[in-house]
Amino acid sequence: MKKWAVVLVCLSVLCACTHSLKPAVKEGKIAPSFNDTLLTGDYLWVRGLGAANPAHTSDSQRRIMSREAAIAHAYQRATEVLYGTRLDSHVQVVDAISVGSTLDSSSTGIIQQMELVSTDYLEDGGCTVIMRLSREQLKKAGLDPEGKK
Repeated sequence: MKKWAVVLVCLSVLCACTHSLKPAVKEGKIAPSFNDTLLTGDYLWVRGLGAANPAHTSDSQRRIMSREAAIAHAYQRATEVLYGTRLDSHVQVVDAISVGSTLDSSSTGIIQQMELVSTDYLEDGGCTVIMRLSREQLKKAGLDPEGKK
């Protein structure tokens, strides 16, 4: 009887930790379709994507930097959902190819309380992360993201 109780508790915890963001990595590459944000009853879920710099010669350096870029991207997604977006873009295009693009990211307040849930690496050194922020924390901060998707 105790074994069944333990199994039921484990299944309950597992179900409570799941979300329904479609996987963004398929066979080591970016999947053809996925979602970046999801608002459930308990959490705001966001996905961040980061590309590896081909100039870095070390696999470790590419993975570390693409993970940091993915985390910054997840912060950006969460900020867009919670506060809206103001976009300042500077992109240089030469022969129909983007050769220069910058993204400056900073976060304060509630966004810094996001929890990193998972990290997946692509075969080219890129990275995707999933982060979440509890709705309870959002409500305490006076934010209600309902309807801001």
